[in-house]
Amino acid sequence: MINIAESRYGVDELLVADAEADERRWLPFGDSAFSLPLLFDVRGGSWVSLFKAKGAGTIERHRHSNPVTGWTLEGTWGYRERDWIARRGTFIFEPAGDIHTLYVHPEAGHMKALFHVFGPLVYLDEDGNAEGYDDVLVRLDRYAAHCKSVGLGDEFVRTLIR
Repeated sequence: MINIAESRYGVDELLVADAEADERRWLPFGDSAFSLPLLFDVRGGSWVSLFKAKGAGTIERHRHSNPVTGWTLEGTWGYRERDWIARRGTFIFEPAGDIHTLYVHPEAGHMKALFHVFGPLVYLDEDGNAEGYDDVLVRLDRYAAHCKSVGLGDEFVRTLIR
């Protein structure tokens, strides 16, 4: 028998209760989309967030350097480059290197999903040229600025960092 003790070098667990209770937590992402970060894993380079959009919302074409997983909570959405539609209960796995453009499918006209992004992503123009970049630290800095502007403060943001 092997005794496996809890490591004293691990990080604290994270519990985000009532994540959607305060509308100020939603970070605007364009005109009709919002992101609600739940975890910034600065050691592993990943982040977890709720993402919602409505209307003709589109997230610009981008390439993931690492995998992404997603779970659809509400509505309908898809990738312009694919022929499937995600509905409530749909799970997706995006492999590293995947390039796509997220859009809200008109069937429901809105969507909400939980995404775990395991590394950086690069925003691309129509010719495949890089136009922008996101990683966990860029996302964290953007969210910290948002939280400061809406009165949530830096201490709140720190509770989401592991």
